[in-house]
Amino acid sequence: MNNPFNSKDLSSPLCDPVAASLNRNSRLATTGQFITVVLIWSLTPLAAVWTVNEIHWAWGLFIRFSLAIAIAFVCQLYFKIKMPVHPQALLRYAAGAIGLFASMAFCYMGASKVPSAIISMIYGIAPLVSGLMAIYIFKSTAFSAYQWMGLMLGMFGLFFALGFGSQSFTLNYLGVGLELIAMLLYVLSAFAVRSVNASIHPINQMTGATLVSWVGYGSLLPFFWSEMPTQLPSLQSSIALIYSALFSSVLAMIFYYALLNKVSPTTLMLITIMTPVLATVWGNWLNQEQLSPDLILGLFLLCLGLALYSFQVRSKV
Repeated sequence: MNNPFNSKDLSSPLCDPVAASLNRNSRLATTGQFITVVLIWSLTPLAAVWTVNEIHWAWGLFIRFSLAIAIAFVCQLYFKIKMPVHPQALLRYAAGAIGLFASMAFCYMGASKVPSAIISMIYGIAPLVSGLMAIYIFKSTAFSAYQWMGLMLGMFGLFFALGFGSQSFTLNYLGVGLELIAMLLYVLSAFAVRSVNASIHPINQMTGATLVSWVGYGSLLPFFWSEMPTQLPSLQSSIALIYSALFSSVLAMIFYYALLNKVSPTTLMLITIMTPVLATVWGNWLNQEQLSPDLILGLFLLCLGLALYSFQVRSKV
């Protein structure tokens, strides 16, 4: 006779209200972190554009990360978290700096040449590029037919958004190229952080990667000494710098690294589905950026492709 109260049943969350509650709370926390990162990152391209409109990109990033590292150390002290410095931890900090130093440098270089909506849309194809890298570089599971369809739709969306299909909507293609390099480095950073076998608290990961990046930006300044700001930034640039330091560099990165410990890099990249839409709205509303039919069509196709890709990824999890 089967025992209805066997150990398997007792361990099930359906039979354990405490476990079920913990599972729900964990899912809610993860969802909240996703939404927060999407909202913060949707405004980050506009903050980059506002910064480089007035301050040279190297100095803008150095100021941003000077503020960010100070806030990061305050977080360390407040939460009484000791920062590990063993070789694996240092390697993981360096992996994170691929995104915060290398990727951000190219992003800010291109931000003076293209609108914030285009920056966000280029970063929006990160899940698709991440999936391709997972297959061909890291030998992961091959794409399904739906994922290939999502990839093609996303690429067509970017094609239209960048104005390749129209002569009336032109972009600075050097800026586009710089942003594409930035996006590739961002994707590579996610895989690099994930590949380092070290259990690092998200606040420690954010602080370590920010510190490495800050040192990197400081080392660039002698090459741009003549571009040093000689007066206080305007209110708009000040808001952009403070927002980038507090929200983009600290809060969003803490949540990002927390999510990276829970989900795969490819799944994490799916937060970019809503980011281009919101970034386009912010750019048009707050910065009077042009909205062309090609841009709107490209944005629609990109989101449709990402949604199709996302649905297939989620069905496998």
